[in-house]
Amino acid sequence: MARGRGWAWLRRHDLSVFFLTVFALTWVVWIPRAAGVPMGVLGDLWTWAPAVAAVSSAALSQGRAGVRDLGRRLVLWRVGWIWYLLVLLGPLIFSVLVAAVDVLLGGSWTAARPSALALSLPAIALTLAALVLTDGLGEELAWRGYALPRLLVRHRMLAASLILGVVWWLWHLPLVWTVGAAIEGEPVWLLLVDLLAKSLLFTIVFVHTRGSVLIAILLHASTNLFAVSPAPGTDGDLTLPLIALALKWLLAAVTFAAWYRSTGASWRRSEVS
Repeated sequence: MARGRGWAWLRRHDLSVFFLTVFALTWVVWIPRAAGVPMGVLGDLWTWAPAVAAVSSAALSQGRAGVRDLGRRLVLWRVGWIWYLLVLLGPLIFSVLVAAVDVLLGGSWTAARPSALALSLPAIALTLAALVLTDGLGEELAWRGYALPRLLVRHRMLAASLILGVVWWLWHLPLVWTVGAAIEGEPVWLLLVDLLAKSLLFTIVFVHTRGSVLIAILLHASTNLFAVSPAPGTDGDLTLPLIALALKWLLAAVTFAAWYRSTGASWRRSEVS
């Protein structure tokens, strides 16, 4: 009887247990690494910890059905070719636009352009593949594969996106103080505002693609590959990241407004099948 009550409690609080598991699995490595403890390749590969937490939580709360649902979302590829173009080339177009605005304001194209543009096409393809298999797979099986569908059942789309954005931000925080991390030294408020906007955009893409984790993985990888410099330069100039934030929030607002107009009240809550 006690065991039955325990499983019932776990199912009721599956999302909270999942978030705690993600943080525990990740921060047990990331916090010591941020403090200067050598972790070697382990620290870099630990981005898969959220995926491990997602599979474990799905198995514990829903058994084989939960794991099968994650797997189905992971290989959901029939979403229309336009979405592949959007998630793979959209971040590049966005970053080029950010760089162009910066140049119009007196900045340098060389400094503002996405660093990936300096690579050859084979190098870009290989880097994208690496990001798909690391950051993309490691994070998106958790954030969009496990957490977002459950948040969308319980909250409106806007609230679900913002809640997940805050959790996403908190999870990244040790990297701000980790030497060599991509977001080392980035102001925490800047990271928060950036991830909240990204979370909104990821939700729109996720819902439009019927909950495809594969598309979310590709979007995550492409966004990281073609990202503009997220942190201020050595002189503390925030011009470039603020341009990126302004345009990102404008894009998020426009897409959410378009979604609202096209779906009416149904946008408020969404069960992604």
